[in-house]
Formats: sequence, C-alpha cells, structure tokens
Amino acid sequence: FQPDYTDVIRIAGLVGFSRGKAGAIVSELSGLDPQTRKIDESLIPGAYSRFGSALGQLVRKTHVERFVMMIKSAGFIDSSMIGSKNALNFAYALYLRLRSNEQLTEGERSKIVKRWFVMILLTGRAVGSFESTWETDLRRIDEQGAAEYLRLIEASELGDGFWEVALPQELVSPSKRSPAFQVFLATLVSKGARGFLSKSINVTQMIEGHGDMHHIVPKNHLVKNGFPKQGDYNQVANFALTETAINIAIKDLPPKEYMARVAAQIETGVLGIGEITIQSDLETNLAENAIPAFIDEVSADNYSLFLEARRKLMAQKIRNYYEAL
Repeated sequence: FQPDYTDVIRIAGLVGFSRGKAGAIVSELSGLDPQTRKIDESLIPGAYSRFGSALGQLVRKTHVERFVMMIKSAGFIDSSMIGSKNALNFAYALYLRLRSNEQLTEGERSKIVKRWFVMILLTGRAVGSFESTWETDLRRIDEQGAAEYLRLIEASELGDGFWEVALPQELVSPSKRSPAFQVFLATLVSKGARGFLSKSINVTQMIEGHGDMHHIVPKNHLVKNGFPKQGDYNQVANFALTETAINIAIKDLPPKEYMARVAAQIETGVLGIGEITIQSDLETNLAENAIPAFIDEVSADNYSLFLEARRKLMAQKIRNYYEAL
C-alpha cells in the first residue's frame, strides 16, 4: 500500500470532510459555506484542523501496518493482485473513520473493512462516478452504522442473482487483471489452496514466487482445434497457478490426455506429472482450484462447456470466501 500524492489528498478528504472529489476538498479548505455557497473565512481554521488531523491519522505507522495486515489476511498478499487503487483508498479511509467508533472492537472493524474492500472490487463501486458514490456511502454509514449499511448493500447487490448469474458473467474475461479473477486468486490464498496438481506447493508460495499461470486446456491445443483467438484461449476460467515442472510435463496435451497420465500415476505410483499419488488427494486438489470433476474428459471439443462449468465453481468459491470474511 503506497498511496501517491493524489491518493493521500483523497483519503484525507474522505476522513476529514466525507468528501471524495478534489474540488469539494478545496472548497472545504477555502471556507466555502455549504449552505450559503459563499466563502466564510471563519470556517477555514476548523477545516485545516480537520484536514491536518486526517493527514496525521493517515500517515501513522501503526494505522498503515494494521490496515495492510487486514488486506493481506483477506488473501491479497501482493500488490499485483489489486488493480483498483480507488478500492484500497476507500477501504483505508473507512478503517480510519471506524477507529473513531469506540463501540467497535478491532475485530469488528477488520471484518467490515475486509468485506467492504472485496465488495467494492466485485460490484465496481470504485469506477465511474465513484466519488459521488463514496460520499453517499459515508453519509449513510454515519446515519445507519457501517455494519448495517453494508448488510443493506449486500442484500440489494449481492443476492443469489449476483453470485449465480452476474459473477459468472464477470468471469467471462481474458484479462488476468479482472477484479473478479483477482478476488478468485485471493480466495485461493485465503483458503490455503495448492497449485493445480501440486501435492504440497500452495498458491501463496506461487504468487510470492511468481509461479506459472497455466492454461488448463493448453493454448496450442486450442489454437489447432478451432480456438485461434487470444480472447478464447486466454479466458480466466482457463487459468490455474501451476508449478513450472508440472506445466512443462503437461506441455500441449489436452486435459483428457494428461489427466489419464495422472490417473496412471495414481495406479502405479510412478511419478510423471506432479507428485499426487492418491485419488482422494487429487479430488481435493481439483476442488481447491474450482476444477470441474469432468476435467478428465475435457479437450477442445467441449472447451466451452468446461469454461461455463468452471466459472460457476469459481463464483461459488468466491461466495463462500466472501461470506466467511
């Protein structure tokens, strides 16, 4: 978390004035009376005092460290997993504001901040006219309380229709920077998932070590069999973090062929692709990575069905993760 000058001003404005727009912050510091829309110089000292106090809270080392710890505990262990600085800015501003509520425990603050941050990523609340949305959110948080207002947002925007229809559609994307896919990766980290077909190496280790993002149905196989476009073979539902050695062993084989080799490996104990030699361990690994059970039948012929099935599993895994935050 390394906010630049603009981020610092924006966070301080949210904390000190409940304002998200730079122009609105300038107006506050200029002594603009919101009722008369005229400059009242008597308001300026108070405005600078609130802004200075917000800046002091913002840069306090213990506050920054505690906030970063919250975000990491939600599974976002690397800056590459967060494509939206705006979401991070609002979450930090919210944390600082909640610190003034002595009725909340630090655990309650942490739960609210983590869920709010992930909710912002999933719903796109930090894009478009986000400053106006933020100001409305802060006003309603003051009126209703953060936990209650978050519950209302979840009820209206994160119902069954979102998890079962909208989120799988958000996963129809070739971009690894897609917020939905980044939340999926955080889900894997949070749950301690292992890499695809790995016996012991987990996703956390692979992200920290910049492990391979492998095509579950290999790119060359798809290109040669009717899916030549990058937007087809690079669908995020076709990606899984995979050890380099496993990636090399799979090469261009379709899943129905390399999974047959894994099955033979389990039967004979002779290693060829990874180190899994127990069927139940394989099934657990596939579930950890939201891989459909029919992966051993997948090739270019049923690639579209595979993507559809995996998106649903990814969305369900994200839902379970979010509701457990």
